[in-house]
Amino acid sequence: MPLKKTFQLILFILSAEIIYALPYVFIRIFRPTFLYAFDISNTNIGYCYTIYGIIALVSYFFGGIIADKYQPKYLMSLALFLTGLGGFFWVLFPSLTTLYILYAYWGVTTILLFWSPLIKATRIWGGNDKQITGFGFLEGGRGIVAAIIGTLGVFLFSYTIPETNLSKIQLQTAMNKVYLIISILSILLAGLFLLLPNYSNEEKSKIITTKSYKYNILESFKYPVIWILMLIILSAYTGFRIGDIFTQYVSEIYNYNEKESASLGVAFAYLRPLICLVVIFLAKDKTPTKWLIIGFTIMAIGSLFLTLSLNLSITYIAGLTSLVSTLIGVYVIRVVYFTILEETNIPLTITGTVIGLISIFCFLPDIFTGPLIGYYLDEIGGEVGYQYLFIFLLANSIIGLLASIFLHKTMKLRR
Repeated sequence: MPLKKTFQLILFILSAEIIYALPYVFIRIFRPTFLYAFDISNTNIGYCYTIYGIIALVSYFFGGIIADKYQPKYLMSLALFLTGLGGFFWVLFPSLTTLYILYAYWGVTTILLFWSPLIKATRIWGGNDKQITGFGFLEGGRGIVAAIIGTLGVFLFSYTIPETNLSKIQLQTAMNKVYLIISILSILLAGLFLLLPNYSNEEKSKIITTKSYKYNILESFKYPVIWILMLIILSAYTGFRIGDIFTQYVSEIYNYNEKESASLGVAFAYLRPLICLVVIFLAKDKTPTKWLIIGFTIMAIGSLFLTLSLNLSITYIAGLTSLVSTLIGVYVIRVVYFTILEETNIPLTITGTVIGLISIFCFLPDIFTGPLIGYYLDEIGGEVGYQYLFIFLLANSIIGLLASIFLHKTMKLRR
């Protein structure tokens, strides 16, 4: 792989996970500790995600349009810089009000300026024949970065305050140190993006659109595949968001302490790159729709056993296996769903607009899963609350599976 392309992909990977570490990754890994340290409930976190999701809903649309007008590196650099500043604000003013404000702010910086440019830049990197390789390394690399962040976070957390029965002030101090480090890394990455070469005039003509916003939107709707892709990504992303509570599940159901649940969250993060590498090796950039079917099948089986766990009184090992298999299915799907853009020959010049339109619908879980999780875990609670969530997860898995089968048959007819 040429050095320039390697450097680009490394930057994509690092930035794609670090920019979302502040609003998502840390809470996924340290959720029980975070809730306790800052006197925040599951419902409060749910509202944060809802605020983020509402802002993101608008940002997806306009961010997609912007991504087709400007070179991705400038948009992504600005996004990283502004997101990092938000982390400093949290460290200085750690309160629930600050958190609500920050999630609205991060909804702009991480979506409007970053999401569509990232996906478009990765598609450009992959070219005609390396889409699964590009998106596979992006997804797997993000998993590695998330795992490293989590590992370092757990280490810093343990090194700073190795005792048990810690005070909330001690826990806050440890958590804020982790936030501070990631904020600094985000700003440093923003500077590295400016070192990427600009596109040549010939490349610009194939990548940057000169058409009006209205034209690009209308042109995007000429590709009916985007509707079925919306449903597929919606189902997969719902599973990914519900996966945020897996560490809390083992904490409450299997009595893991804060460090044990965080360590398991890190282990889950290391599973992500492993699965992505397997898909890259086996898929060979062909028939991504088959891998959508495989991923949703695995996801459905795992969520089915989680749904039945209360009734069957399954063992700890069986429960953990169900969690792992559900995550495996989600990770397989995430490698391949954006590769469909290249397979359906959607022009590069409207890629950002298409991504924006798809994202408005398929990332709706950012709005509703947080309050849904908060309601079931805070109001109902216990194993019953988790069972309701897993039933919802199973339903989404089945919907995604049916949509993937339909898409696969449609693509076979086109060939």
